[in-house]
Parts: sequence; structure tokens; C-alpha cells
Amino acid sequence: MSGATVSVIVAIVGVGGTLASAVITQVLAQRAESRRSDREEWVRIAEQRASEDQRKIDQLRSCYVQLNAHDRYYRDAMLAYAYALKSGSADAEAAELSNARRAQRDTRAEAQLVASDAVLELESRVNAHLTTAYRDLMEVAGESDPSARQVRLNQVIDLLDSIIPQQGHVRARMRLDVRATQELPDWYNPEIGLTTHHQTSHR
Repeated sequence: MSGATVSVIVAIVGVGGTLASAVITQVLAQRAESRRSDREEWVRIAEQRASEDQRKIDQLRSCYVQLNAHDRYYRDAMLAYAYALKSGSADAEAAELSNARRAQRDTRAEAQLVASDAVLELESRVNAHLTTAYRDLMEVAGESDPSARQVRLNQVIDLLDSIIPQQGHVRARMRLDVRATQELPDWYNPEIGLTTHHQTSHR
């Protein structure tokens, strides 16, 4: 093989090597760019999901704050009305009760769209007792016998007091839903949502 031929072969190999090196470099660069793009897309999707999740938690927290406040407001307004009836005139308390009942009804309507099933189930029991107490109060207001009126008012007050621990269960479940706590308290009863726990901190 002549020296010229060898030179040509060497030149061809050198050019081929250079071209192959360029191709390999380009492929590696494309793979690196693809991995970088994939990582950026994964981060973007993760951030988007986290943002959406936080938005839902914030919406739920706002709903729960209102529901908890208005359930308590409704109960307190009925209690004030009951004590006012025991004393005599209750016109001012009746107006306040009407406002509380309307606010609680509107808040429950919103909660039924966003609250968890667990919270709705527990809160519906609270609402059932509140509804019973309201019906009884309206009947007592028309009671003409003073003695019977006092007895029935005491029964309504007892019913309203019994709602306090139930509301504590609702709040415990709400706190879990909005991630304010990682677990339910020891006194929580997941089966019936009732408890004999009567600590004043639940008021």
C-alpha cells in the first residue's frame, strides 16, 4: 500500500471520527436537554398540583370557619332566646335568632357543596338537634301555661347544652380535613360522632 493511499485512509478515518464525535456530542446534548425539560415539566406539574391543592384547602378552611361560627351563633342565639322567654320579653332575642338561623342556613348550603362526607355527616346531626330546638322554642313561645312553659324551656336549654360536645366532634373532623392536625383526638368517636367529653375548651 502506497504512502498516498495510507494518507487518504487516515484522512477518511479522521474525518469520520470527527463527524462521529460531532454526532455523538449532539445526541448527548439532546438527551441532556430532554432530561432537563422533563425535570422542569415535572417541577411545573408538581408546583401546579400543590398550588391547586392549597387553593382547595384554603377554600375548605374558609367554609369550615363560617360553618362552625354560624352553627355556634345559631345555638347561642337560641339559648339567649330561651333564657329571655324564661324572664319575660324576648323581642330583641327573637330578631337575633332569626338572623342567626338565616346565616346558618346559607352557610350550610355552601358547605354541602365543598365539605367532606365525614364533616357533613357529623354536622347534619348537630343541625338536626338545632332544628328540633328551634321548633320547640317556637312552640314554647306560644305556651300559655307559665308552669308548662318553664318546664319546656328547661328541656330546650338542656338540648342546646347537649349539642356542645357534638360540635366539638365536628370541629375535630374539620381540623383534620384542613390539615391543622394529623390525627383525631382520643375522645373522638368515629362511629356515632357523640361523646361524653364535656371539657369547657369545646365551648
